[in-house]
Amino acid sequence: MIDSIKQKLEKLNLHNPTSYKKAGVFIGILYFDDLIKDPEIIFTKRSEKVSTHSGEVSFPGGKWEDGDESLYQTALRESFEEISLDQSNVKKLGELDYLISRHKIEVHPYIGLIESKQNLVPNEEIAEIFSVPLSFLLNTDNIIENELDRDGMKVIIPSWVYNGHRIWGLTAMLTADFLNICFEANIGTDLEIIRKHYDN
Repeated sequence: MIDSIKQKLEKLNLHNPTSYKKAGVFIGILYFDDLIKDPEIIFTKRSEKVSTHSGEVSFPGGKWEDGDESLYQTALRESFEEISLDQSNVKKLGELDYLISRHKIEVHPYIGLIESKQNLVPNEEIAEIFSVPLSFLLNTDNIIENELDRDGMKVIIPSWVYNGHRIWGLTAMLTADFLNICFEANIGTDLEIIRKHYDN
């Protein structure tokens, strides 16, 4: 599975960057044979105290800062700050094409394999850390299609509800993109329409 993910990510033709501010997020796959047989994806629920995306489900990550060597390093730095991710246990598998958030941030998702158990602890920005089995996300019975108005465009995006957590918006679009590319999930999205809109 891991080799297949790497190979598929390596074949992607990524769009050229825009002039928008940049951010990096981390899509972490928990997968170690002795403890986890069904790979799981790490998500966070943001605290109600933060000014943006309060209460929403997201991937760990944040905006690029001076001193970050790359956007991958941004994603890892923010993941350490938000959930105490131990980078020494992370194996980089690749990256997805970026998406522009509704706040006009160019969000770059990086995929990483977490090869051993971690002691994940949320900081004050994060209310909860949870993981979702890959099999749940890939099960078409669990996918909810939604029509969304995005900059005057009507677009279809998926969502999931897992143990009361609603995976929605940009996080759901990135999740679907990952599943479609790496697992040929064929989840309906209008990501290319959105990307073309920002290319113009």
